[in-house]
Amino acid sequence: MTEGVAGRDGSESIAPEDIRAQLDRVLASDIFRSAPQLTAFLSYVVEQALAGRAAELKGYTIAVEAFGRPPEFDPQSDPIVRVEAGRLRKALNLYFAAEGVRDPVRIAIPVGAYVPSFTRLGFPEPEAPTASFQSAQAIPAAGRRWRAWIYSATALALTGMVAFMAWQRGEPEPNIAMSSGDMQAPRPAIPGAPDQSASAQPPEPVATPASLPVVAVVVAGDIVDPVVEDAARLFMRHLVDTMARFDDLLVVKSPATALRPEEGADYVLTLNTSRAGDKVEGFVRLSAAKDGRVVWTTSGARSLAAVSDGTELRELAQSVAIRLAQPFGILHADFRLATLPPGIACIYQALNFRRHMRADDHLAARNCLDGLVARDPDFHPAWSHLALLTVDEYASGLNVRSGSPLDRALAAALTAVRLAPASARAHQALMEAQFLRGMTEEALKSGREAMTRNPYDPDIMADLGARYVQLDRAAEGLPLLERAVALSNGRPSWYDVFLYFAAYLTGANKLAENQASLIKAEETPLALVARAVASAAAGDRDALEEALRMLGQAEPLFALDARLFLTRKGFSPPVIDRILAAIGQAGLPLR
Repeated sequence: MTEGVAGRDGSESIAPEDIRAQLDRVLASDIFRSAPQLTAFLSYVVEQALAGRAAELKGYTIAVEAFGRPPEFDPQSDPIVRVEAGRLRKALNLYFAAEGVRDPVRIAIPVGAYVPSFTRLGFPEPEAPTASFQSAQAIPAAGRRWRAWIYSATALALTGMVAFMAWQRGEPEPNIAMSSGDMQAPRPAIPGAPDQSASAQPPEPVATPASLPVVAVVVAGDIVDPVVEDAARLFMRHLVDTMARFDDLLVVKSPATALRPEEGADYVLTLNTSRAGDKVEGFVRLSAAKDGRVVWTTSGARSLAAVSDGTELRELAQSVAIRLAQPFGILHADFRLATLPPGIACIYQALNFRRHMRADDHLAARNCLDGLVARDPDFHPAWSHLALLTVDEYASGLNVRSGSPLDRALAAALTAVRLAPASARAHQALMEAQFLRGMTEEALKSGREAMTRNPYDPDIMADLGARYVQLDRAAEGLPLLERAVALSNGRPSWYDVFLYFAAYLTGANKLAENQASLIKAEETPLALVARAVASAAAGDRDALEEALRMLGQAEPLFALDARLFLTRKGFSPPVIDRILAAIGQAGLPLR
C-alpha cells in the first residue's frame, strides 16, 4: 500500500491518488497538452517522488529516462534538463495562476532542484470532467465569464513579461502553447466573484524574464505628397528589416501611430521628410523614450529619380540601420553610459570583452551570463554570447574552468540555436565552437548561415572572414574583412588584425602596410603577432624584438611554443608556417 506524501509545510499528508488526479488535470490543460517535453518531465518526476525515489532525481537520470537520451549522456555539456526545468517552472506557475487557480493540490518544482513539492490548497475537489460536448456547453455563462476573467487578469499580471519576450522574438514561447484568449486585457470585476486572496496560496513569484532594449521606428507627421510618402515608407521598411536582424541586441517595433511611440520603447527613431524642388530631404533622429534626450541625428537628400528607383533608398536605410544596431555601433555607445537592466547589461559586458579582450572583462561577463541563463534559460542571446566567451576561455586561456571549454561552448551554442533557429548570432557562436573543435566544414556552413540570417552585421562578416584567413583561404576572407572594417567605426582591433593577415597572405602589400599602421599601438596577443610579422616584413628588427618581447610577457605559451599558441588560436599549419617563417627571417629563433 502506498503511503501519503507530506505536504510542503509538513502539516498534512496528501494521498498519492490525489496527487495523480492533480497531475492529470495539469497535463490536460492547454498549457501542457501540446508540450510533450514538459509532459514527460513532470510525469516522470512526480511518479519518481511518489515511488519514494526522489533522491534519484538528477539531471542525468531525467535526461536518460524521461527524455530518452543515450546512456553516455553528459549533463555538463548538454543543459537540456536545466533548460526544460526552467520552462516547466514557468508553465506550472502559469497553470496555477489561471486555469488551475482553484485546484485542490499545487505541484511545484523548487528552484535549484528537480524534486516536486505538493501543497494542499484547501479547495474542494472539482467534479470529474466529462467528454460530452453538450455538458460543456451547459456550464452557466456567469461561471464562464468569471473563469475567463480570472484567467486573463491573473495571467496578464504575472506573465506579461513572458509574453512580451515572446513578442520580442517574433515567435511563441517555446514548448508552451497558449490559447488565443490567454493575454486579454483584464475585464472589470464581476460583482459577487469569490475573493481568492483569503483561501488560495499565491503562486510562487516568477523571476522577471530578461529583455532587450526596444526601438520604436516612426514616420513623423502627415505626408501629403505621395512621392515623399512612398519614399518615407520604403526607407522605413528597409531600415526596420535591417535592424531587426540584430535580434540578440535589440527589438524593433513599428507603432501604428506616431502620437505615443515611446510607450513600451526605450528609444524612438523618427524620420521627418519633405520635398525641396526636385529632391526629397530626410532627417533621422534617435532619442531616448524616457526623457526625449537626443542620442544621434543624421540627414540627407536624394533626387526624385533616385527615390523612384529605390536602390539608393534601400542602401541608405541599410547604412543607417547598421550604424545604429551593429554590436559596436551608436546604440552600443549610448548603452555604455547608461545603467542597464540585468539582461542587456550582461550582453553588453560580453561585447565589451570582445572589443578589448581583457581577462577581467571576460570573467565579469561570463559570471553575469551564467547567472542570467540560470534565472532565464529561454533568453537565447545569453546562450549565444556565453558560447562566444567560452570559446575564448579555450583559445586565450582566460579564466579556465574544469572540464572541456569546447564542449561547454558547443552545448551553449546548440542551446542558442534550438531556442532561436533564426538568430544570426546563435549560428555565429556555433561556427566558433565548431571551428576550434576541428569541425571545419560544419563551422563554415554555420558561418554562412549566420551571414544569410544577417548579412549586415560587421561582427559576423569579420568572424567568418577571419576563419577563412586561418584556413589559408585568405582570398575568400579578404572581402568580408574589408567590408566589416568599412562598416564598423567602433570596431575591435581584431578586425584590423585579421585584415592585415588577409592582405599579407594574399600579397596585397599596400593594404597590408595601411593595416600595419592601424595596429601599431595595439597590444592584444594577436595584434602583437601581426605587429611582429609586419615589422619583419619592413625589416625593422627593433620593432620586431619589441613585439616579441611584449608577446612573450602577455602570452608565455608563445615564448615556449609559438606553434602551439597559434594552433590554439585556430590557425592552420600552412598559415602558421608562413607566420613563423616571416618572423624567423629576422634571425630570431622560434620553435
